[in-house]
Amino acid sequence: MALFNKIFGGKDNKTKISNVNMRKGTYDIICPFCFKKFKSNNVVFRAEHSEEGDPEYEKTVDEELNNYNQKIGKSSVPELNPIIKPESLPKGNIKVVDGVILEIKDKYDVTTDKRLCPYCHNELPITSGRGPTSIISVVGASQVGKSVYMTCLLYVLEHYVSERFNGALIAGNSEYNEEIKENQQIVFEYNKMLEPTPKEHIDPLIANFRFKDDTKPPITFAFYDVPGEGMTDKSYIDKHGEHIKNSSGIIFLVDPLQMKTLRKKLNILNKEEQGDFTAKYQEPKDILVYFYENFIGKESGAATDIPTAVVVTKTDMLKNLNDPEYLSPNSNIFKNYKHSIYFDLDEFENINGEMKRFLGKADSPFKGAMEAYFRNTSYFGVSALGSNPQNLEININNTINPLRVEEPFLWLMYKMKYIPGGSEK
Repeated sequence: MALFNKIFGGKDNKTKISNVNMRKGTYDIICPFCFKKFKSNNVVFRAEHSEEGDPEYEKTVDEELNNYNQKIGKSSVPELNPIIKPESLPKGNIKVVDGVILEIKDKYDVTTDKRLCPYCHNELPITSGRGPTSIISVVGASQVGKSVYMTCLLYVLEHYVSERFNGALIAGNSEYNEEIKENQQIVFEYNKMLEPTPKEHIDPLIANFRFKDDTKPPITFAFYDVPGEGMTDKSYIDKHGEHIKNSSGIIFLVDPLQMKTLRKKLNILNKEEQGDFTAKYQEPKDILVYFYENFIGKESGAATDIPTAVVVTKTDMLKNLNDPEYLSPNSNIFKNYKHSIYFDLDEFENINGEMKRFLGKADSPFKGAMEAYFRNTSYFGVSALGSNPQNLEININNTINPLRVEEPFLWLMYKMKYIPGGSEK
């Protein structure tokens, strides 16, 4: 324990800290696009050039990539540079880092680092094979605020939380980095709300987490933000929902305004804030019906073991309820908490219990269905912005102060044994 506390900066000898299952070495790769699993030395590469007259190096139609694109509703791509298999090259042309092939020189002595999945020919994150890959599905009804939540989550993880866990979070590549930066600029600099995720948005957002402790491997996270309209469209789910059943964890967002028992009360209490309190909300249980029809009903025992964080959003609105039957005005859910070094299990149990009781009062059919069909759930409350937008348009007039947005994600990291959990009990 002393050595463990030294490595992780443990707080004191009274705190009981669980171990983690993170060891540096080679890992099987899970493609974040087609979800096939394969050995790291089975990757293929896209050449940086083509050569007319050389059958091996001429531009060609990529059937594997086009088959993948057709499956998910994307357009076919024109002829591309050829695919190169590392086994066709001399060992001296293959660059191996941490036991993983990262780069090759082709027979024309041209270097390429464009590693592809051998099954779908999508480009892999640079950390694939050097550490674990986890698929995180962020789901919920339309208007629940998934895009804003994801933007604020990544911002808080990058700027504050990663350092507290002796690590750093960066985008998977420059393309993802630009998307993340653009969204964060809209919210945190321009004080604007994001547009709803278009139904056509089908690609993951990939981020890498690396510990400062060099004996621990990097973690690749592929976040899938499922548009609310897509969750209730069977044809959409058939095309784009494969990632849900391949998830390592699920973040299930629930808007208090989706709950009939609260909607009218919150409309009245928050009317001076002039927020968007439209009555056209899907019920949380509506989303569960589609989960059951498309995924859970096909699992053993008609339930899933995927760790699922049930997250009540926009908790800033709940302060005005002033009804201890729902939440105490002094509830910890309205105060930020800094999990540091380890995931604080005492704090977690307090929040989990409060939000479980809240949902039991506000929407007992939904809570009952979650407990029947999800074997591994916990309950959280967050406010991505810290306050509700002040008008019916897209402006955010108050200071942005994300509240507990990282907690559900840290719980998933704890469940995956990426970070330790700690308790003084």
